[in-house]
Amino acid sequence: MIYAENRDIVEFYFTVPNRPGQLKRALEVFARYRVNILNLSAHALPEWERGSVFVFADFTGLSVSAEKVKRELEEVTGSRVYVKEPPVRGFMMDEFAFPLYAFPSARLIILLGRDFQEMVRGLYREVGQTAAVFLYHLAYSGGRFLAEYLSEKLGLRGRELLAEALKIYQASGWGRVEIVECDLHKLRVVLRLYDSIECEAFRGSGEAASQFIRGHLSGLLSGLLRTDVRVMETKCIAKGDPYCEFYMERV
Repeated sequence: MIYAENRDIVEFYFTVPNRPGQLKRALEVFARYRVNILNLSAHALPEWERGSVFVFADFTGLSVSAEKVKRELEEVTGSRVYVKEPPVRGFMMDEFAFPLYAFPSARLIILLGRDFQEMVRGLYREVGQTAAVFLYHLAYSGGRFLAEYLSEKLGLRGRELLAEALKIYQASGWGRVEIVECDLHKLRVVLRLYDSIECEAFRGSGEAASQFIRGHLSGLLSGLLRTDVRVMETKCIAKGDPYCEFYMERV
């Protein structure tokens, strides 16, 4: 999604042969007509014959039409090219890349950070502290699933699996997690979370605020260790600490 006031933004979707240099050939079409690319997303797996390409391009003040660029792209790529111009000038919402996948078979959703925070705050307004229990258990099942799923996919165990699984939090925009201490045999794990999207919504409250992420971490570690554990928050940005910190204990 992009908003560029009073600009003529056009979205393109096409595929290119999955070989070195083929994406470059396609992008040279835009360069030839001095069309500025504002956003580019392209992906393929090694065994795919073609890769998918999504482009937001700026045609403001240019004499060339999107239709002309489309025709040339079709010649260069050997594929059908789809073009979308927005009904509101300058505001482009992607309409071609659906459904979203983190990788094949792992479907993805995206939430605006503020959208998620308002959902959480709204839940507390409606049901009070019962919301904390609801958020914890809602996320717990997801965290446990993630540990089991990644363990099967990656063939990892122990600390290696934990380190890879925690990358999901940063890649998904929840926050950046650092392993401070990890002794899985003694069930001693301390994690530090920077810029928590959940606790950011409660800055200044004076209380530890993580329930959703804490529940997800609890489920993740329970699935990883194959025993019931829970994560407790000792430091929190909502209390004025520079980061959120968690430790694990057996249930």
